[in-house]
Amino acid sequence: MKGFKERQNIKTDIQLLDDLIIDGLPRDSFMVLLGEGGTGKSAILGELCYRFLKKGEPVIYVALDNSPASVFSDINSLGWDLTPFCEKGLLRFLDCFSFRMKTDYDEKCITLLREPDDLPNFTDKLVSIMDELNMDGKGIVLIDSLTEFMTLSDPSQVVDSVKNWRARGTKERNVLFVTTLHYGLKAFEGFADVFDYIVDGIIDLRYDPTYMASDILLKQIRVRKIKGADHYTNWVNFVIQKGGLKPLIIETKKTKKKKTSNKSKNKNPKKT
Repeated sequence: MKGFKERQNIKTDIQLLDDLIIDGLPRDSFMVLLGEGGTGKSAILGELCYRFLKKGEPVIYVALDNSPASVFSDINSLGWDLTPFCEKGLLRFLDCFSFRMKTDYDEKCITLLREPDDLPNFTDKLVSIMDELNMDGKGIVLIDSLTEFMTLSDPSQVVDSVKNWRARGTKERNVLFVTTLHYGLKAFEGFADVFDYIVDGIIDLRYDPTYMASDILLKQIRVRKIKGADHYTNWVNFVIQKGGLKPLIIETKKTKKKKTSNKSKNKNPKKT
């Protein structure tokens, strides 16, 4: 229809995700990575950050759970140096963590928010940076995490803000948003269901329950839903290592049964 932007599906360049999302991820999507602590949510954000920068698309990384310096180091530990992208102006950190610290950054790629709990101000700053980077039909916004936003502000206000970011970012500007959300915190029980209703897609992460029974933490990932994209919904084992997200194939050894010869079966024991 005239005036409507044509939907564009894109590859993430993370092989495992691209294998699960058949025709690519709709660019006008607001995605949530949902899982308990340690299942790899932040590492996946880090890889998305690098993959989009590598293909020349701007990235805004909203750091709430950790400082930009720590995020930088974590991504570097996966084998990717973000320094050139900061220097080129492709990468911007919106720092919502360091207000707790006495620190000032000289780096132009870091914008420090002293009051990240002021969600209207945060939204204005986010949109302003998107405009500076000409993010319209390109780029990605990464938020780590929505859970931390809910510890800073009233959760219902965070829900309303997500609706605004989805409208002004993904739908108005055709820019992909990917956020993390932790589950298992009693204070925020039920909000995962609310976000399930609001957002365009959810990718679940967990530890394989069968292996957990043996005290082995085996990471698994699946695509629960993505509007406008065919996808597989099966759980897939994976590991995080140098080079990012990799599928893990576990081979089970088959035990061979010993064959008993007919002679031994029919052989009578000797009488003494």
